[in-house]
Amino acid sequence: MKKKNLIKTLFLIGMLLGGTISPVVASSSPDNWWPVQKRPGYILKCTLSRPGDIREMNVAQSLCGLAAQAVNEGIGNEGLWVENRTPDYQLYYKAWLKRLKVKERGSLNTWEVVKRFQKQGYIKGYILYDYNRKDNSINLATAQAGILKGILVDITLEEQAKASGLKKLYDASKENLTQSWFDEHKSRMNNNFIVLTNPSIANNRDYAIAHKGMVYYGVDELLDTVLEWVRPLSPVIGWNSGPEFQHIAPCSHWGLINTASDWCMNLAMLSITGNEKIKKIKTVNPARINWESDAIYHSFVMSDGDNMQWTLGSFINNPDFWSNEHNGKIPMSFTTCMVNLSMAAPDVLNVLMNSQPRNVSLAEYGGGYYYPDLFASKRADREGLLRSFARIVNVHMQKMGIKAFGFICHKIDSKEALDAYRVFAEELEGIAGMLAVQYSPYNGGYGKVFWMKDRKGNDIPVISARGQIWANQEKEKSGTPSQIAAVINEDATNKIPEGEIAWTIVHAWSRFEKESKDSIVSAPQNSRSPRGVTPVYWCKQLLDKKVQVVPVDELLWRLRIKHVNRDSAINSN
Repeated sequence: MKKKNLIKTLFLIGMLLGGTISPVVASSSPDNWWPVQKRPGYILKCTLSRPGDIREMNVAQSLCGLAAQAVNEGIGNEGLWVENRTPDYQLYYKAWLKRLKVKERGSLNTWEVVKRFQKQGYIKGYILYDYNRKDNSINLATAQAGILKGILVDITLEEQAKASGLKKLYDASKENLTQSWFDEHKSRMNNNFIVLTNPSIANNRDYAIAHKGMVYYGVDELLDTVLEWVRPLSPVIGWNSGPEFQHIAPCSHWGLINTASDWCMNLAMLSITGNEKIKKIKTVNPARINWESDAIYHSFVMSDGDNMQWTLGSFINNPDFWSNEHNGKIPMSFTTCMVNLSMAAPDVLNVLMNSQPRNVSLAEYGGGYYYPDLFASKRADREGLLRSFARIVNVHMQKMGIKAFGFICHKIDSKEALDAYRVFAEELEGIAGMLAVQYSPYNGGYGKVFWMKDRKGNDIPVISARGQIWANQEKEKSGTPSQIAAVINEDATNKIPEGEIAWTIVHAWSRFEKESKDSIVSAPQNSRSPRGVTPVYWCKQLLDKKVQVVPVDELLWRLRIKHVNRDSAINSN
């Protein structure tokens, strides 16, 4: 779709749904559903005097947000980065400096930064809160910090704030977020995103303040009101409370994109994008596949790739996952949040793509976490919004050369899910196929295939997981690596049609222990037993020789070839 048509489509959607964009904040660009952050000329590092002190971290987070806001409004040219000793973030910081050519200005502690930014006009005062309340009063304070340009100060730090010459702009220590407060202040906030964050953590408060966003926590009537106010196709940053489905479903109903980003750091700076050409990922060329083999084909796909905070903080250098000794030696496949990374953390995306091992496949997991069968069900034009979203996802997938796409559904075989598959099949160009995961169990459908037509009339497969490697599971075709190997081998021996070309989803957080060559058992979640790639390696060792493990994009191509004439399937893409 041409850019001017996409702009027109999104504009009309906004008008029809009553969405408005505050004139004082940066909005999203046509191909970017994350608010746009401007590049600073300089970067200063903030070091915490008491690492791990949430109260000081809240001060630092608000300083980062106000610096980013000042850059966006043209009244400042210095960004702030909170020091993080995690190796991954140190790697991203170096890549960020190199890509954007921002000049470093050294390091200061938190209260030294307060004095500096006060002189520069970034700070107008402080917003008081009481951390011990651990309720939405801290989120009220964060929203007010963005509006009033104040740093977040806990009641135990108020005297230090006063000693720094700051005046109190707002007292949230004895208040809370209410419907009346939201109604009064929503016109001053940016409805192109929302931050959902636990009152006990500081993460993402910088991003909320940088873009003057609404901040909330909890699943209740007020949340529903706020989600309706947020513009459709906007990101939900952070994570909410309670059971997963309970808070992902409301976001899905209002056509919003959850990013599972509750522990992300420095998003205000990491989200700066440029005009750099994006490298394409390694993917299987269907023209080079050996089609003469009559083996049973199987793929193992890691779950939870839509979890952005995991991707940023504990994935790339984690020996359980991306840095596992077996990753690449066996054909692994990973669900990822590459589309969101291209907007929210392009340097993380570059590190991931540049380190992709040969023989490892990357699948885009939905463009975010939502249930496509529930998506925008409370909006006026569900299919129109879903189609607009699919078109934007397609823009990013084309840039990266992604050929496999998947998502988590509430019910994978519902009419609404089938409608969503059809829309994505029509809008995602050149893909090999799609993966359908049911919320619970993940392997709902047990390898069932749904066929959809793309715009060229090609049949596009949407295939559900046949099995799931998941600790302490008693559900059908679920369990330990040795139990799943037995399921796959039985399919191969009995020539079960659904098992001839199938895939298993691997629960990223399940740990296992190897009792013997043929026996692998579930291990406690809090143990140091292997999880991730190693259990897949153990499973592969137990497979019948007839079973060939392949990357998931190859699996999807093979499924299409089996369904139609080989040459026409290859040439169609």
